[in-house]
Amino acid sequence: MPKSSPLSLRLPAELLTEIRKEAKRLARPASQVIQTTLEEGIRMRRCPGIIFTNGPAGRRATVAGTGIDVWEVVRVSKSVGGNFKATSRALPQLSRPQIDSALHYYRLYTQEIDERLDSEEDVYDALPSQPFIRRFGV
Repeated sequence: MPKSSPLSLRLPAELLTEIRKEAKRLARPASQVIQTTLEEGIRMRRCPGIIFTNGPAGRRATVAGTGIDVWEVVRVSKSVGGNFKATSRALPQLSRPQIDSALHYYRLYTQEIDERLDSEEDVYDALPSQPFIRRFGV
């Protein structure tokens, strides 16, 4: 991660109180909560229709209103060679703007999504070694 640069800014007292509460809840420094919130806010402005959600694997970019992660949309899109109609058929609950938002996010933050895809593939590859788990096709 690149070295950070100091920046002085004034925050309303109420906002600073909320930041401190969130920092305490997450057991993280307030500066880290502010940085993460700003990074996610910028990404959501650059990619309307994408939000960030918490889950067992941590925070991740998600298609707003769906619970479907961006990496999942990208995985489907790649599996059909980038064919939009096939992607849409595989994910019928998503509208064209939602799929477009996920793919736009991927174009801007390719490394993040590729790392998640690699991680998911590693987990998938390990499944056959688990007792009582068998791979199946869809």
